[in-house]
Amino acid sequence: MALETNRRTFLSFAALSALAVVTTGSLAGCGTQSTLKASAASAGVLPKYIPLSGATPDLPGNAAGVPAAFYNYPAKPFRAVSAPFLKGQKITAITNIFGPPPTPADNNPAWQEIQKRLGGTVDLTAVSSDDYDTKLNTVIAGSDMPDLMLNDGAAIPDIIGFLESSCQDLTPFLAGDKVKAYPNLANIPQAFWKPTVQNGKLYGIPIPRSMTGGSGFINQTFFAAAGVTDTGTIKSADDYLSLAKQLTGANRWALGSTKFGLVPFEHIFHVPYNWALKNGKLVKDIETPEYLEAISFVQKLYAAGCFAPGSEGWTKSQMQNAFISGQVAQIYDGLPAFGKPGGYQQTVPAANPANKVVPFVPFSAHGGKAMVWLDNIDFAWTMVKKGSTDHIKLVLQLANFLASPFGSEEYLLMNYGVEGADYAKDAKGNPVPTPQAALDTAVPWRYLTAGPNTLYSPQFPDAIKTLHEAYAKLIPLGVADPTQGLFSPTNAQQGLTIAKPVSDAVTNFIAGRGSLNDVKSAIANWKSAGGDKIRSEFQAALNGPTSSPSPSA
Repeated sequence: MALETNRRTFLSFAALSALAVVTTGSLAGCGTQSTLKASAASAGVLPKYIPLSGATPDLPGNAAGVPAAFYNYPAKPFRAVSAPFLKGQKITAITNIFGPPPTPADNNPAWQEIQKRLGGTVDLTAVSSDDYDTKLNTVIAGSDMPDLMLNDGAAIPDIIGFLESSCQDLTPFLAGDKVKAYPNLANIPQAFWKPTVQNGKLYGIPIPRSMTGGSGFINQTFFAAAGVTDTGTIKSADDYLSLAKQLTGANRWALGSTKFGLVPFEHIFHVPYNWALKNGKLVKDIETPEYLEAISFVQKLYAAGCFAPGSEGWTKSQMQNAFISGQVAQIYDGLPAFGKPGGYQQTVPAANPANKVVPFVPFSAHGGKAMVWLDNIDFAWTMVKKGSTDHIKLVLQLANFLASPFGSEEYLLMNYGVEGADYAKDAKGNPVPTPQAALDTAVPWRYLTAGPNTLYSPQFPDAIKTLHEAYAKLIPLGVADPTQGLFSPTNAQQGLTIAKPVSDAVTNFIAGRGSLNDVKSAIANWKSAGGDKIRSEFQAALNGPTSSPSPSA
């Protein structure tokens, strides 16, 4: 069951921590996939994907969203924006920030160099992530909105109406070949622009992430000993049950934590990601036969003793520690947890050098194509306040600068600061941060606009290769939630509350303390307690009003 919240949380990467494996866009502790209604006609609205001839990766990315990978930072960074463009003007913006405030501009060499390259200033309001939703709605209610506004899934009442009345339709500026005027924006694959299409118009600039959070991890050493070297080749749920029994024994279990471990089985049984559209109507994941089949299978695994005893009460840390120590063979955690400093690619072999961890690639319970959720498409996307044609073009030039890709001088400056003050280069040209770098580079440029995700690690090339292979396998299997980014007042107020009895009933059923009928009863109660109202509100937002086309820019 995918819980509906404003943000989906993933473990963070730290760009400045020991040069570990970094997914360069995933620098926040939180990510959201604000997929507003991308209509069937969105193909004519989307910017054309025009890959930039910049740095050559060690492993290539693609238009579907598989990230490019680099083992080292390019020795000769290229300049992605040739000259300053603001000409002394100021652009205003509001976004969120996840850590301490940055060093102020007056004492921040990185900030000063960025403004020099811009040729003007950005009046940036950075709000704590905990307070951002409230602050954004306060700003929207006022009379002086900034030029750029991060939309991170905040509960904006009548989001469609707000976009159409107050935000710039970017279609005439960026659709198709028009994006050529902004080559760094054109370098963002269309998959990441789709969430910004609302009611047939382009209403935002994406902050790309990695498309999917994946399906968890396995101890490859244990699986190989049981005869499985590629989990994607498992032919059926029954075959997996036999495998799980083989993996269990001698103070080791196949699985740990029913609380955190359901997602891989929802993938295996093709449970929709939150909602599905069937004949134009929304159906909640818990209402599908696939969901009941998935939890019934997990109950069968539990009854067979394949879950570690007491693991239904584990915290996430307990689950992680059990996996690292080799007590369990498989867990669910987001892909960013693989390569971050202290991630599984380091901790599992550190606990036992014989053990190797890899991402779990799901199979299909009944044969055929497997499935994962596209639950990490964009961190968020940024709205642009309505303005004159010339001013909108200026704002888009700023976005183009902020989207400078990995391998560029601008990316190096925004993420690592100024050479000397903030970093020194190692023998291969990789930036090694100084003590002041963390605060100098804390200005949240990356939460306004960013280029495509990139995998990067000078220290762990094997981990880079493993992650790249995982994304290449998983992304083509992905399905999205058609309601992501749409606003339901009832869901914002009651969604988590009315979902909890269903989760509790599922937990009790799996542990043998309840029945499947109890789960069905809880789902029926969810519908009457507000689920049907949430559905109707999402359906109305999904259908949306129609309006006349924007004038050409």
